[in-house]
Amino acid sequence: MTAMIQHEPLMDRNLAGILGALEAKVGKDYLLAVTADHGMPSAPPERRHLSPALVDLLHQRFDPEAKQLVTFYEPENAQMFVDEDRLLHLGLILDDLARFLGAQPFVLAVFTQDDARRAAAAPKTVTPTRQPEPRR
Repeated sequence: MTAMIQHEPLMDRNLAGILGALEAKVGKDYLLAVTADHGMPSAPPERRHLSPALVDLLHQRFDPEAKQLVTFYEPENAQMFVDEDRLLHLGLILDDLARFLGAQPFVLAVFTQDDARRAAAAPKTVTPTRQPEPRR
C-alpha cells in the first residue's frame, strides 16, 4: 500500500496534464475512459490458465492425434484461430468448441465470429441523455 500512496501524486499530475490537453483540444464536452493492465492475476499459479493450456485443452478434447485444430492463439486479445478445413474434417462446427470452452469453470464467456457479426448487426439502442438543469 505504501508504494501506491507514493505514486498517487505523480498519477494525479499526469492525469491532470492529460485532462488539460484534452480540454484545450476539444473543450469540456468529452468522455474519457481510463483502463489499466495490472499484469498477472493474483491467483496462485495452479489456478491460472494460460493460452497454451487452452489450446492443449481443445486439442485433447477434439483433435488429440494431429493437434492441428487451433492454428494460432493471441493471448493479448484472446482471439483463437481455428483451421476450418480441419474442423470440417473432424465433423465439428465452431459452436462445438465455443460450448466446450464456455463450460470450463475458468472461462467467463466465449464468442465466435458469427456471434460478433450478429452483435454488430443488431439494432443499437440509443441511451437517453438528460439536459443539464439551468444554474440558479
